[in-house]
Amino acid sequence: MKNTENKIRENANQIFDSQPAEGHRERFAKKLLSQKKNKRNARIINFGYAASIAAAIIVALIIFKPEFSDSETENISWEDIRIVEVQRYYAKLLDNEINTTKELLQNIDETERSNVLSDIEMMKTDNNIIPNKMTDEEKAAVIVSVYSRKIESLQNLQNNLLAYEK
Repeated sequence: MKNTENKIRENANQIFDSQPAEGHRERFAKKLLSQKKNKRNARIINFGYAASIAAAIIVALIIFKPEFSDSETENISWEDIRIVEVQRYYAKLLDNEINTTKELLQNIDETERSNVLSDIEMMKTDNNIIPNKMTDEEKAAVIVSVYSRKIESLQNLQNNLLAYEK
């Protein structure tokens, strides 16, 4: 390391004051251009790999259709899966409202709380009685209507509990 530093100090005038050799700039520009091409080629190759992997995944998904193991979705056609998803979505919304209501029920006396909780449990039960004769849109409308009424009832109960606290 010291030898290199000494050589640079001894030859500083020659190194820094001299002009580059003939054609140096052209050779440097040519090397720089080839490096840019290599980077661009590497990007194209990487994009090709990514595209081929994505295509393989899509083909695998088409060939091996996912199986639904949930008891609700067994023996259900592909068209009915959308209905099941609508039902699950609204059931989740209902569960959120039930949890909020249960938190608000902590402030009332035990007998009234147990009565309300038993009513809430009855509200959670779902009979799943939707005729198969209905179209998917009609089934979805029934599900939305039933769950919307339940959710609205719970929200009214929550408002009454909040007013009771004040």
